[in-house]
Amino acid sequence: MRARAPFALALPMGALLVAALLIWAAPSAAQEVPAPDGLGMEPAAPEAQPEREHGTDLPTRTIETPEDRPQTVIAPVLTVDQDALFTGSAWGRRVQAQLEEEGAEIAAENERLADQLAAEEAELAERRPELEPAEFRSLAEAFDSRATTIRRERAQVVQELNARAETDRDAFYQAALPIMGEMMISRGAVVVLDRRTVFVSLDAIDITGDLIGELDEALGDGAGRPGTMGATEDGEAADPPAAD
Repeated sequence: MRARAPFALALPMGALLVAALLIWAAPSAAQEVPAPDGLGMEPAAPEAQPEREHGTDLPTRTIETPEDRPQTVIAPVLTVDQDALFTGSAWGRRVQAQLEEEGAEIAAENERLADQLAAEEAELAERRPELEPAEFRSLAEAFDSRATTIRRERAQVVQELNARAETDRDAFYQAALPIMGEMMISRGAVVVLDRRTVFVSLDAIDITGDLIGELDEALGDGAGRPGTMGATEDGEAADPPAAD
């Protein structure tokens, strides 16, 4: 295996996900996970991974390279769309699919808990006329405490899923940097900028599409690598659960 060429390149790894919906800015297949009706909370679900903030709302533009000009150019500056790089890669699509699958499981469990708590609440309401006020108050407080605990636990499940997704995304960028650096050097560049921070540029200096191809070939979908969803502590892919 040939050694990676040295380079200096930094890409922001982005903000943490917020628990509110299911997965992420670019993909459109995200689903909200409903919260149990009796839990007294807003729907909580894995967050669609947001586009990274860049501290500017100024417009950007990419100009098509004229047909009589080389489509691959030697330039000191190259650009890449950071979000499109991830969501368009096999790695990003794998994460999206895993998040949707786990999000659906969260939704189903939330619905089951909602039905269960609604039934318990209705039963308690029916018993109220035959209960002493102090006894009813005690049962109602116990029910409220249990519902609060469930709400907290379900919110934690969502937060943990979002945190694993963000860690997986960061692992992708870490794995991508050496390959991005090689492409930068091979094209005679000295820096790669996030495309959305550039006011105007020729599309010929954008390497997002070419880089996705290189990353898919070198990294695949990233499954089982350290930091990825489903990987064990030693970096190996976790075995699927045994069927009942």
